[in-house]
Amino acid sequence: MDRKEQIKHYLFLIVQKWWGSLLLLPFMYETLQQVYRALRFNIFFMISHEFPFPVNFVHFMTDNFLLIVHEAGHTFFSIAGSRFITILGGSLFQILLPLGIVFYTWINRQKIGTQLSLALVGFSWLDVAGYAADGGQQQLPLIGGLSKESHDWRNLLMDMNMLDYDLQFGIAFAVVGFLFYVAALTVPLYMKEYKTADIAIDL
Repeated sequence: MDRKEQIKHYLFLIVQKWWGSLLLLPFMYETLQQVYRALRFNIFFMISHEFPFPVNFVHFMTDNFLLIVHEAGHTFFSIAGSRFITILGGSLFQILLPLGIVFYTWINRQKIGTQLSLALVGFSWLDVAGYAADGGQQQLPLIGGLSKESHDWRNLLMDMNMLDYDLQFGIAFAVVGFLFYVAALTVPLYMKEYKTADIAIDL
């Protein structure tokens, strides 16, 4: 095998191992940029950031899926009978459900599934980061045109007497989201793939 063929072979092996990470990079870059601009400059970047195609479509689908999960979380955790847990349930469920998917894909050794679900967890944390950081000002529009008094993180932070720390909560959640993105990108380093083989033995 000459040098040119060796290079092609090595490139093929790299792409074969890392194609999931390469596929996720544009989405991760854009969402991190969105949240950074929202927390650093203006919270309205959480809803006004212009995503390029096809990232905009993926973002739209992911964001709306998590919105449904978020609202379902309020209903699900209302069983606890606690106002605080019911309010927290929306943000909590949109993180716990993707974590459940991570667990399923991990125990079934599904590398791409694990990467995608870890990325979904990271995106959920970033989404919650923007919502939490808006707790003090309540500038972001709420679903169904609800009033500012219905803002989840306004109520949660008020109950904890920490409304002045909304930005700090947002930054902390964004860091967690970033770490899950890193975990998603580096899955090929620590998840081994096993291939099955049929072996016929004539005795």
